[in-house]
Amino acid sequence: MLHRIVFQKRARQQFQSICDYLADEFGERVTDKFIFEVEQCVATLMKFPESGHLEPIESKYVYRSKIVGMYNTLVIAAFADMRMHPDNVKKVVLG
Repeated sequence: MLHRIVFQKRARQQFQSICDYLADEFGERVTDKFIFEVEQCVATLMKFPESGHLEPIESKYVYRSKIVGMYNTLVIAAFADMRMHPDNVKKVVLG
């Protein structure tokens, strides 16, 4: 069991941007639902760290992803759109 999950600065900024977009375009209800779904994913990863999809990213770190809603993935280090090509996901995660 994990003791904590650290959101990197990039992930916090991306999360805030997504929340701002959802609030502007769809309102508070949709934004709250997204936040709740992210919290659920984080809680699941805390209990079962290996439950996420193992990302094929060459790095000294292991990256796992969980689907949040229909379009976004929580990648601990970043938020990435699931429709992206895997090479572009790597760029989002690694900067």
